[in-house]
Amino acid sequence: MPNSLPEHIVLNSEFSVALCTFKHQSRCVIYSPFTSESMLCDISVVTLLERLGDAGWRGEELDYFMNTHPQSTSEVIEQLLSMQILLPS
Repeated sequence: MPNSLPEHIVLNSEFSVALCTFKHQSRCVIYSPFTSESMLCDISVVTLLERLGDAGWRGEELDYFMNTHPQSTSEVIEQLLSMQILLPS
């Protein structure tokens, strides 16, 4: 990860993927109840959040996401941090 991102990141334990995401085909909307922001993104971002929720913090989940989506990874992670869906740990 770039230096501007925290080394360890976890899914906010108060965030619910089931309640705060809407998926349609290859796109999704993620809503943050913490900041009232929403983000339109690729469905792979919800898959990442689900995996982080199931596994807790696992560096390999973020590494896998970064390897499969190298163009947008840091922007997506920064946005999720800003929306308080992901938290530095």
